[in-house]
Amino acid sequence: MLDQGSKKNSFWKNKRVLVTGSTGFVGSHLRNGLDVLGAEVFGLSRSGNGENTLKADILDFKKINSFIKTNKIDTCYHLAGESLVESGQIDPFNTFKVNIDGTLTILEIARQNNLKKIIVASTVHVYGENKLPYLEGYAPQPSRPYETSKTCTDLIAQSYANSFDLPVLIPRFVNIYGPGDLNFNRLIPKTMRSVISNESPKMWGGNVRRNYLYIDDAIDAYVRLGELPIERMEKDRIFNIGGRKVFSVEDVIAEIIKISGKNLQIERIKDIRLAEIRSQYVSFGKARRILGWRPKVSFSSGLAKTYEWYKEYFNSET
Repeated sequence: MLDQGSKKNSFWKNKRVLVTGSTGFVGSHLRNGLDVLGAEVFGLSRSGNGENTLKADILDFKKINSFIKTNKIDTCYHLAGESLVESGQIDPFNTFKVNIDGTLTILEIARQNNLKKIIVASTVHVYGENKLPYLEGYAPQPSRPYETSKTCTDLIAQSYANSFDLPVLIPRFVNIYGPGDLNFNRLIPKTMRSVISNESPKMWGGNVRRNYLYIDDAIDAYVRLGELPIERMEKDRIFNIGGRKVFSVEDVIAEIIKISGKNLQIERIKDIRLAEIRSQYVSFGKARRILGWRPKVSFSSGLAKTYEWYKEYFNSET
């Protein structure tokens, strides 16, 4: 899965790593990847599923602080939080509270316990309407609650880094896809389910253009961030992590139908989405220069692997 030379990696030996949101799509892949590399990995989630996993709300400062102290955590990947634009539209108060206070909880615990590295997951959505491709130096221009909550967490994380010399890194990811994503509000899982069920996939906003990143490439980026020497951290702790090409919604759906080999037609529907940005993609030149990272899985190859996973998943349910 990870292009790190050998499976075991001397860097991660004896590293005690906490992944918040460890049972989510990306969190579970990250936890497995770090385990393969030789780290001692701990998780935090509301379900508490998995070995060495704390069952806790991300806002429970006392419980999380005790867990980090007891297990002598030195590195934290903070992925827990509300991760969907739609969640912010439905319940903005909870989206702001969970994302902002949850990140603040992790950062303050990290400060008090002198953690060696904190990686706070962010999103390219914070850039809003900006010149393309997005660059790390652009000022965020969020509009909706989700993007605004993530912008706030980015600023708080940078404040902690600069004020307390805390080793914080902030990767801003494009849309991540791949095996294991069971959130069927997202375009790729939703379309995969429809096609496998021999139903015409529904499409709104077919001209909306996005960057997509296969899960293995995302985990590779997270690992490289964790390995980045402190002395190589720039004052700007932000890294754009994205794919090579940009695809429209219609391109994505058409490619999935093509991979399936089925004779299905796209069903066009009307769906008004508040302040939907027509095109979003990033330059990952900084990640290539400093981390030596670049995406390796092509979009067609990644979709094909993902399609096979969903086909097996849905067949196992019947």
